[in-house]
Amino acid sequence: MGKIAKRVGILTAIFFLAVGIYFIMAQNTVKKTGTVYTAMEEATIPVVYIDLFDPVSNRLPGYLQEMGQSAARESLTVLPKDRKLEIRIAGYGERVLSVQYEIRSMDLKQLVERTQVTGQTSESAEMTVELPIQNLLTRGTEYLLDLTVQTEQHEAIHYYTRLLWPSENYAEQMAVFAKDFSMKTLDREQAKSLVTYLETNHTEDNSSLGEVTIRSSFSQLTFAGLKMKLEGDMQVCMKELDGIMGQVQVQYQLTRDAEDGSTEAYEVTDYYTLKWNTQRIYLMDFKRTTTQVFSGARELYSAKRILLGVGADDCVDVQRSLNSRHLAYVFNQDLWSYDQSNAKAVKIFSFRSEQDTGGRSTYDQHDVEILSVEDNGNVNFLVYGYMNRGNHEGYMGISLYHYNQLSDAIEERFFVPVDSSYEFLKQDINRLAYLSSSDMLYLMLDHAIYGIDLKSNEYMVVADALKEGSYSISEDKKSIAWQEGQDQYGAKAIHVFNLEDGNKREILGEDGCYLQTLGFLRGDYAYGLAHPDDLWTIHGRAAELPMYALEIVDANLEVETRYEKPGCYLSEVIVEDARIHMKRLVKTAVDGQYSYLDEDTIVCNTAAVQEGKEGIGWYASETRRKLYFVQLDDEIRSSKAVKIAVPGRITYGGSDTLTLKANQQIQDMQFYAYGQGKLWGSSSDFAKAVEMAYDKMGIVVDANQRILWDRVNRASLKNIREPQSAAYPIVRYLDELTESKDYGDGLLILDARGATLNQMLYFIDKGYPVVAYVASDSYVLLCGYDQYNVTLYNPQSDQLSKMGLNDATEYFKGLKNDFVCGVELN
Repeated sequence: MGKIAKRVGILTAIFFLAVGIYFIMAQNTVKKTGTVYTAMEEATIPVVYIDLFDPVSNRLPGYLQEMGQSAARESLTVLPKDRKLEIRIAGYGERVLSVQYEIRSMDLKQLVERTQVTGQTSESAEMTVELPIQNLLTRGTEYLLDLTVQTEQHEAIHYYTRLLWPSENYAEQMAVFAKDFSMKTLDREQAKSLVTYLETNHTEDNSSLGEVTIRSSFSQLTFAGLKMKLEGDMQVCMKELDGIMGQVQVQYQLTRDAEDGSTEAYEVTDYYTLKWNTQRIYLMDFKRTTTQVFSGARELYSAKRILLGVGADDCVDVQRSLNSRHLAYVFNQDLWSYDQSNAKAVKIFSFRSEQDTGGRSTYDQHDVEILSVEDNGNVNFLVYGYMNRGNHEGYMGISLYHYNQLSDAIEERFFVPVDSSYEFLKQDINRLAYLSSSDMLYLMLDHAIYGIDLKSNEYMVVADALKEGSYSISEDKKSIAWQEGQDQYGAKAIHVFNLEDGNKREILGEDGCYLQTLGFLRGDYAYGLAHPDDLWTIHGRAAELPMYALEIVDANLEVETRYEKPGCYLSEVIVEDARIHMKRLVKTAVDGQYSYLDEDTIVCNTAAVQEGKEGIGWYASETRRKLYFVQLDDEIRSSKAVKIAVPGRITYGGSDTLTLKANQQIQDMQFYAYGQGKLWGSSSDFAKAVEMAYDKMGIVVDANQRILWDRVNRASLKNIREPQSAAYPIVRYLDELTESKDYGDGLLILDARGATLNQMLYFIDKGYPVVAYVASDSYVLLCGYDQYNVTLYNPQSDQLSKMGLNDATEYFKGLKNDFVCGVELN
């Protein structure tokens, strides 16, 4: 009997083993014939370092697509006197086969040099290459360098940086200053020497370590006395060098031994705006962002909170399912979900990798946008920006992912490659990314709104060529409205589109009137009505179209309120929350111009909206100050019971690559405001772009990334000789100027109406007088300034005069700061 039982046991084991092998083979067969699942691939693209001087080593990410000047603001490479540029290629196992480079003008129209680098081979993981830049560059002019590297796995990897051969090179001194400053902030005693650079203001918010500025306290600057340890090296990157102005970025990682014995990790970016002087370097602006790396450790789940840690005020995004059981949150570019019923946390998406020794996976030019959280725990989300690793490594674009909680898998639905920068892309995604209940995804991208049917991955253009001020998006992103046509002051209809139900309707104006979109008010919508004959034109340039009435309609476009006062015109209407603020004008009978009357406000009877984001909270820690957390509904009984997981697989099998193309492109010239290391906004109004950059000690550039205005790069005094002849390149176009325009002669004429006198001094410093209108048909030239006065030249009387800066500021403000200026295009 024993032998029989033994044989039965052996046969049974063989049977179950065979069954197991069958199912494994069957599963593998399904994977091969159906959807292919895989873990996210590790990074494969080499990193290029441009060793300018100690400590600067500009780090360039590799692109598998041509980006043109879109990637230009990532770094600035300053050439040495001999123009010999040394680069390091960190291959991380990738063998480099060839290296070539191309230098073009920033508008890409002029090819300056194309060179194949020869005699540069290496079998090691890292190689050094010298680029023999020819003597074909104009000093002080920025160019675009496109370095192309061929490896065994990749035919062509592009690395981009702006190239500058300056007349005076202050970059090294500025970079040394920045790194030394950042290093000293880690030691309280050494940091005492930095106090003279601070502009500490008692009104500054010193409650959080997430954001620190030049106006913060000394304690803020030194991480509140926390014993921080530097991990690895500080990465110092040159961002700007415009004459005596320089901007330097310093990035580094810190760790700290917490009170509970755990180790906390932080990612820090210090951004410096500096001004060179023969005596010293002046710190014009300083901005630090510190964000803790959320480890997901069980001890961070306690009471009714998921403790995230230190970060800026906009560092967290949280969404809940309708039944509130599941929630998803993004912190420091990582996406997590949490099931409140069974205390399960899932790290759904992150580019971070423990296997990455070169830091490629932590490159920060990307983000995650949560679209929806379903009642079953599924999450739909976007990953947009530079793809650090995975199936689209080296591309700039947008990926839509679906996380399936039951199958423990992530499925990519589509990928949209784009050739714009991450900053531009982030600006668009923040404006509109909405997923309807019928599986229609709506995205804003480059002045157009697209609708993508997720059932078929087909797309439609909802609206395109959207100009600033000609469209509105509701706060909940469910509704959009836009004016018909590209004439901002000539729309006869407004289209209103409900993204949730796909219903599109039109608002038609009264006979002979034009319409202007004003904005949404928590379910209602406001627009203005104006007569074509009321267009306010000053010195040949349209100022605005004052409205004779304003209407507020409900969701069915039924008029709820009409605001109209006889003889009054409405101007500068601002819609925010449940209020509409406006200025009222009256038209003068003599010349048909307008004058200011007073201001008024409409308060709408709509439901109150909770301040702040639901589900996000913070508390003041004695050691780390403001700490952010995700608020839960139920108390976690035991942190040890929390289950931590990651998706087991990612699938790309059902993904499509979509190329989104609009029918029309916006024609207006666009201006972009940069400061403190980020894009603050864009506008077709030059004065508005300057205003956005001004408080950030920033710059304004055009679409070709050429600097048009710089707050810092200006001497303390300037006088232009023979102002009339110096102004001729500008004044010859005054009679035909209707907007900012490049007339093709190397000088960009800018309509700067609305900018301040102080902001106009930049152009005088560059050698071009500024036209300042003083009457309907006359102007003076601003042709000089010093610490106290501005110099004026009157072409009619051929006389020079001086006016105090304060008096002149108020004088021209009363004349609406009607300036026209010019800047030379390199």
